[in-house]
Amino acid sequence: MSYTPQENGVVERKNITIMDNMVRSMLKEKDFPNEYWAKDVHCVGYVLNRCPAKSVMNRVSEESWSGIKQFLTHMRVFSCVAYAHILDQMGKKLNNKGEK
Repeated sequence: MSYTPQENGVVERKNITIMDNMVRSMLKEKDFPNEYWAKDVHCVGYVLNRCPAKSVMNRVSEESWSGIKQFLTHMRVFSCVAYAHILDQMGKKLNNKGEK
């Protein structure tokens, strides 16, 4: 049903993880404007689909779905900055919720 997120708890939690944690962090780390959020969501989905998951017996989701062994040699690690969470911050969905 529309407007009943409690019926889709797993999906809603994944959306929060992607948007609130991963996409916001990527946008703020590189000082990108919020208009790039869709490209960041695509990037996050790409990375998450290539990480082991309990739901597919600790295998890579993409490999389980396609049956093709996934190679991750093209992926690179980059440094990250730590942020402190700011409690009870009001504002828009993609605004800062932490400080360096």
